[in-house]
Amino acid sequence: MLETQVKRNLYAIYESQIESARLRFEQNSGLEKIFSPDIDSTVLELYLIYFNAHGVAMTDAVEDWINRAGDRCLQLGYTELGQLLRTHAQQEAGHHLMMIEDTHSLVASWNTRYTQQLNAEWFLSLPIAESTHRYRQLHEDVIASNTPFAQVAIEYEIEMLSVRYGSQLIQQSQKVLGSKITEGLTFMEEHVSVDIGHTQLNAKLLKNFLQEYPENVNVLVEIGGKALDAYAGFLNHCLRSAQEHARTLAGITQVS
Repeated sequence: MLETQVKRNLYAIYESQIESARLRFEQNSGLEKIFSPDIDSTVLELYLIYFNAHGVAMTDAVEDWINRAGDRCLQLGYTELGQLLRTHAQQEAGHHLMMIEDTHSLVASWNTRYTQQLNAEWFLSLPIAESTHRYRQLHEDVIASNTPFAQVAIEYEIEMLSVRYGSQLIQQSQKVLGSKITEGLTFMEEHVSVDIGHTQLNAKLLKNFLQEYPENVNVLVEIGGKALDAYAGFLNHCLRSAQEHARTLAGITQVS
């Protein structure tokens, strides 16, 4: 009876132990500055451009990562989770293409309003940030390890970010930059919507997996925390890039 009760509480244990990583994300992601009522509009607009341009390398391999993690789970006998991961992978196909389109859309919008013109291809050809390398390597390490099931913790924590912060970022963008800015935020808008369902699915997968393999709760917490740390670094890199870029554009004028 006690063992059954412990198993049922493992999801709550995961939630409790991952909380410090979620708090660390809030402190290190730069979102507090983005959500500030005093955010400079130029910085925010450039942030959205950098987010999408740099985000391509954060998303272009997602389908492949989840697929291969599912394959590894199947190889190691985690059959149910492996099959579900492979099914989920199909839902992530091509999302990086939306970020490419949004980069072009946001830059085109900027260029209609400012004399200082931007080039979407310049943003899209920027070197991959160190935080992005860390994020990509984390997936590869998890897939190659004997704990490929930890992919579900990555999916759970990262997709939950859209649910927790996505709507707030869209609302802040509309408030500061006007409602038309959402024409260049299709990736963000879609993920705010679909990741509600994805997060519910990931929570169910976590609960079911922990009931069957309770000894792995610490691994899931560790990998979920590493994913949040890397993603916080990515967002902070986008903010710093936007701030530095805005300083070089000091005194820009709008097209009359």
